Amino acid sequence: MRKHDRSEEHTTFQEASPYFPETDSRADVAIVYGLNPTFEERVARWREAGYRIHVMTGVAWGSYQDYVRGEWDGKQHYDDAQAAAGGFKLEHGLSQGHDCFYMMPSKTYARYLSEGLHRVVDAGALAIHLEEPEFWVRGGYGEGFQREWAEFYGEPWKDPASSPDAQYRASKLKQYLYTRTLDFLFHDLKTYAAEKGVADFKCYVPTHSLVNYAHWRIVSPESQLLTIPDCDGMIAQVWTGTSRTPTVYGGVPRQRTFEAGYCEYAACAAIVRGTDKRVWMLADPIEDNPTYCWEDYRVNWECTVTGSLLVAGSVDFEIMPWPRRVFMGSYPTHNLMADPLLPMMDDYLTRLKAAAEAEKQGVDDSQQSEESQMRRRYRWMGRDPEEVCADTQRAFDLFLSFYAEKGQESRRETLGFANLATESAELRFGDIRATANGLYRELATWEDQADAQRIRDALARFMHRPTDDLATIPESYSTELQVVFNALRDMDWPGEVTYLHGMAGIGLGIADSLMFQRGDPEPSDPDMSSLYGLAMPLVKHGVALDMVQLERAGDPGYLDNVRVLLLTYEGQKPLSSAVHDALAAWVHKGNVLMLYGTGDAYNTVREWWNQDGATYERPQDHLTELLGVGRDPAAGSYTVGAGTLMVIPASPAALAHDVAGPAQVLERVEDACKTVGLPWATGNHLVLRRGPYVVAAGMDESTSDDTLALTGSYVNLYDPALPVVVDPLIVPDTRWLLYDLARCPGQAQQTWAWVIAAAGRVEDEVAGATALTFTVEGMAKTMCAVRVRVPLAPVSVQAGGVEIPVIWDGASRTALLRFPNDPAGVKVRVSWGV
Repeated sequence: MRKHDRSEEHTTFQEASPYFPETDSRADVAIVYGLNPTFEERVARWREAGYRIHVMTGVAWGSYQDYVRGEWDGKQHYDDAQAAAGGFKLEHGLSQGHDCFYMMPSKTYARYLSEGLHRVVDAGALAIHLEEPEFWVRGGYGEGFQREWAEFYGEPWKDPASSPDAQYRASKLKQYLYTRTLDFLFHDLKTYAAEKGVADFKCYVPTHSLVNYAHWRIVSPESQLLTIPDCDGMIAQVWTGTSRTPTVYGGVPRQRTFEAGYCEYAACAAIVRGTDKRVWMLADPIEDNPTYCWEDYRVNWECTVTGSLLVAGSVDFEIMPWPRRVFMGSYPTHNLMADPLLPMMDDYLTRLKAAAEAEKQGVDDSQQSEESQMRRRYRWMGRDPEEVCADTQRAFDLFLSFYAEKGQESRRETLGFANLATESAELRFGDIRATANGLYRELATWEDQADAQRIRDALARFMHRPTDDLATIPESYSTELQVVFNALRDMDWPGEVTYLHGMAGIGLGIADSLMFQRGDPEPSDPDMSSLYGLAMPLVKHGVALDMVQLERAGDPGYLDNVRVLLLTYEGQKPLSSAVHDALAAWVHKGNVLMLYGTGDAYNTVREWWNQDGATYERPQDHLTELLGVGRDPAAGSYTVGAGTLMVIPASPAALAHDVAGPAQVLERVEDACKTVGLPWATGNHLVLRRGPYVVAAGMDESTSDDTLALTGSYVNLYDPALPVVVDPLIVPDTRWLLYDLARCPGQAQQTWAWVIAAAGRVEDEVAGATALTFTVEGMAKTMCAVRVRVPLAPVSVQAGGVEIPVIWDGASRTALLRFPNDPAGVKVRVSWGV
């Protein structure tokens, strides 16, 4: 394999736990999470293991109770918690009531954070990652936010739900506040680092995609990160949990993890494309919701990894968050979300009561696993087991009563997970995860908050682990993961990245204001169909769609690779007239702008198109007038310089909900492509070459169920057996990561030896005349698989000085080796001569 130095930092992971050999993935960078009392010790141990050290902590939430409760400066700061209507303070995670709030970032809060963050520099870390600067759309009611409103706008606070204008302005302010906070913190940290002699300290922001934040009704800086001089880049926090959020296509709402994930990764890439800012693409082998099974996690992880790799500019990756929960955790043996809720509650109570009786009789911890002991401590939380059982019964009764009265209206605001509850007359487990936030809101009004906390804790314990029918990671999956982790380090192939199947040159305009139109009184489409109504038909039919961040349209060269741009101001608005200046110039050069829809209720917000003497009813009227066709032109195609404007009044959201909508989008895009001479070639697959690697996806719900055959011999990296596949068939609803044996060094001469793929980090690779030697470093208690290219059948293979069996494939001249992994490294020698 190509040699990569850790200083390239192509692969990272984040972990809050101490070092364990079982979680030692041998990536380039360990991002040590959290600044608790063990922080310095954890940093030292991961550094000893050979990692470059970055640090991550939350900027919007975390263990910041000392600030809120007044222990930091002698003054309580509950007014800096994000609050919904009625004063309900928004907390992070399933377990509520512990003052772990989403924060409204006042200047005082920023100063509090800065003091603690100096420990990052003192510990010798190379970079800080301040993750998830999140302000919930529903969170614009706290006292602190009202003060910021008055200062920012010079007018009294208005209820965001009172008008589209108030909602829009509230969201703009939320974005500004977290941009301000990050700007302050990064500047402070780099100044402190310079004082300490650290000249090249880096600052990054791990953030969900613009698409997902808008979908989940959260406001964040997104493209405004580029306005922060000391921000060096981002981590694209896209994973199964975000991408499985249901979308509507052809009138059918369902999970489409690959296609939505591709759009999310493309949106993150659009922010930094053409800049010196870095982006690591994240994927999670499981996800935050612990109630799915391993096979579900595996399939969806492959969807997200494939989606990230099909975005041509992706070269850096966060291979996983929280390796301990992946490689040392236990998860259900089947998906629980659709299981009937009442039997699950009955079974849980039965097991809880049995455990309480066992506790009463006395429990010997010495025979239990560490995880079993942790679960036991979590179950009782130092309380009398019989009381916990009684509280759990009350919690279930309260939820069932609440759901009967207010369940449906509570689905709109979740606890931060995709609402995948199956619609059914019978209550399902997914229903409690989808609606518990509404019950928490009512519990917050109880006079006896100690009792309310007992109810919250009981519900959280059930939602987090409702069954004991659990399994640890399958050996096959742990091997597959490490094969891909190692390959992701090798994805940067300048000049050798090209779409083998997939149409390029088509873009979709997106703006940060997607996040500004998500709240009452007139929120945009709840399924993000104003975006997906245009994006999904293209991705489903083999278009390598570029997301185009409108705020960057005027940057030199930003639009050069786009010949056809789809744009709608339904669900979003342009944040400055400069966007239109850039688009007009681009159209005049000979490109096609497809303008969909007529806008929405947010046409009337106080913005540049109707302020300071401007009198446009809608922002698109300014654009069409600038293009020379007047305000509110009729539907049709207009010649604009050497280019074309296509005015299409159809609502993208309506097209998403129409069975015929996708075909209508494709027909109009085909017309646009013909106008600029862009060959129209769609199919139900996307295939991208990256040097010797080939990434492929077959789409269902496309124009056909065609199968694409890739000619040649490849190694399938999504199979832990690393099989050689000849002319693989890309069928609908499949994902592939392949190594093309025709690109293996020395393949034509059949003389060279080479490590093709390995479930671990390959070091010290040396090809001699009669032997290939190398070292593989991998996670403890996992199985390593390695496929090597050698000129002749091996006569001896040793791993760690021990002879091991080998599986030889004469047709491809490759051999498969298997042996236990070791993070300290296993020396391998493959001999084919005396």
